[in-house]
Amino acid sequence: MKPGTLAIVLSVAILGPPMLGVTRPADAQPVPSPSPSPQPSDPCAGPGRLLATANRPTIGFSACAVKAGTAVFELGYQNQVTGTVSAGSIQSQVPQNFLRLGIVPRFELDVIGPNYEKTSTYTNGMVNTVTSGVTDSGLGLKSELPPGSKWTVAFDGLYTGPNGSKFLTAGNATFTGNFDASFAMSAAMSIGTTIAVSSTGGYANHSHGKYGVTTPSLVVTAQIPNYYQFYAEYVFVSKVALDRGGRAFTDFGIQKLLGSRTELDIEYGHAFTGIPALKFSYIGAGLVVQLR
Repeated sequence: MKPGTLAIVLSVAILGPPMLGVTRPADAQPVPSPSPSPQPSDPCAGPGRLLATANRPTIGFSACAVKAGTAVFELGYQNQVTGTVSAGSIQSQVPQNFLRLGIVPRFELDVIGPNYEKTSTYTNGMVNTVTSGVTDSGLGLKSELPPGSKWTVAFDGLYTGPNGSKFLTAGNATFTGNFDASFAMSAAMSIGTTIAVSSTGGYANHSHGKYGVTTPSLVVTAQIPNYYQFYAEYVFVSKVALDRGGRAFTDFGIQKLLGSRTELDIEYGHAFTGIPALKFSYIGAGLVVQLR
């Protein structure tokens, strides 16, 4: 799973000491000091870097690659209720593992999963079935373009193999390409997007098939003092399963940076759909830890 979030670095101009013991003729014109060349700030750097770098807990990905020579673990728990009060399912996921390795500046390699998932179906309050297993695992990479003063742009490539439990696997290799972009509206607020295009697969009526998915998302983040960050995200999934159509939903959350290498978050998501079987809401919590 998942995204998103930015920190802005403020530049501080340092004045050099005045020159002593130098006299000028009375009619001499003052010599103007050369202006320093403007240096664009890096929205992905600074003491709040981890808030800008973490994909958790949004669906979209951050446009910031992790710092070179570091490893970032993104972990979480999610509990989701799908359907209606009379008929639906309860699904829990843990640890939502996403390991990110900074190889060189603005380039990372990723390890996706494994992720354990348990699903209980129910009718009129009575549990019908309980299934559990692991989702597909794989690898990924991110390439971040050189930063501008306000814009950050990156590209992700993700691959997972058909190595999960049968009721959770796509049944074939899944390839995803992401375009990530973010814009710093102010020192405290930013807006970002991820446009993901995937080739995946699934099972319906005991048969397997492949299909494509497009997942655009839009997220707004706002920082307040003491390294708290709020976010709100809108997501649209063009196809949620082999035999099902699209679905839109929103998620909201708060993140807290502890020191410079640990981030905690909590989140809530809710789907917008007129189809009762596709309605869902979820709550989640997560941890992001940077080594070194």
